[in-house]
Amino acid sequence: MTDSSGSYLSVTGSYRVDPADAAAFAGIAASSVPMTAKKSGCLYYIASEDVTEPGVFHLAEGWANQAALDAHSSSADFREMLESAMKLRILSREIYISESKDRTLVS
Repeated sequence: MTDSSGSYLSVTGSYRVDPADAAAFAGIAASSVPMTAKKSGCLYYIASEDVTEPGVFHLAEGWANQAALDAHSSSADFREMLESAMKLRILSREIYISESKDRTLVS
């Protein structure tokens, strides 16, 4: 089945965190998911720890449009979450934003 909603923004990223800070990062990520997933224009918002590399976290987000992503990025809760995360020893991070078209549910 294809979602006919048209194009949307896809955000994917990875964070490599010092193993001593992995539990704290996981807590920050876990608390951000339910709050962010409810935001207007959020299609999906997922954070997970890599099962083969401790301290590596992956993010996947879908936003209806740039305005929705901008509203999230400038929101007080996002800024607070980012500020908390940046106090940790993040060894590297990569974030990619791309425009996607349609989605297909494979069951």
